[in-house]
Amino acid sequence: MGRKAGRYIPVLGLAFGLGLLAASPVEGQQVPATNAPHITSAYRWVGRALRLGAFGGWLDTNRGSDRLGPGSTPYGGLIFRARLSNPLSVEVQAAYGQSDLLVIDPRLASGPGVVDTTTTRWASIEAGLQFALTGQRTWHRLQPFVLLEGGLLRGFKQPLSPALSTTADAPFRYGLGTMPVLEAGAGFEWIPGGRFSVSFEARDKLLHIKAPSGFFQQSVLDQINQLGLPAPQDKQWTHNLALTVTVWRYF
Repeated sequence: MGRKAGRYIPVLGLAFGLGLLAASPVEGQQVPATNAPHITSAYRWVGRALRLGAFGGWLDTNRGSDRLGPGSTPYGGLIFRARLSNPLSVEVQAAYGQSDLLVIDPRLASGPGVVDTTTTRWASIEAGLQFALTGQRTWHRLQPFVLLEGGLLRGFKQPLSPALSTTADAPFRYGLGTMPVLEAGAGFEWIPGGRFSVSFEARDKLLHIKAPSGFFQQSVLDQINQLGLPAPQDKQWTHNLALTVTVWRYF
């Protein structure tokens, strides 16, 4: 047994020496300092690419020169966003609201005037692009962005005003109908970590308003001209400010 054990002594010594050599730093190799400062960054990576949000807010409207547009109102809806590339996401938005509409009669002796007020419900569907200014990262947990989108808005369930209820009044009745919508906006998203976040947005919502045909009857135009009032506009785009808060769930 003594002779057999003696055979392994040189081998064990060689292995022990190689272990010490591997554990010791070679010339030029840096040894990590135990008191090295911890480097922190203001940027954090956002790994998940899909998110669904529920939003609510206030739509501050511009009725237009002929006062045919919808009134200001709270509104809300759902948004789905999917990241296409590092800074770019595609967005689909569905919204719902209820606004008041002024009933305008342009045949009054004093010129076009308000004869009643009705309410209308409306829904919109839009799609567009969102560009994150910090890319697929947050800065101090914030991700600022800009966006551009377009779609359609449709009014429905608008009651008939008694002030324009006769057959002769039909050309002067107005409803939202279906109109194109364009939006440009900016905001920021607070992403604390995990699957939930909150964003705050301001959008310029452009609505395309079309006046009813009765506004352009020759007798109506002549009377408006005699009164020295501006002629009605057949079509016009109005700027409307939308302020919203969205709660997001990442997938």
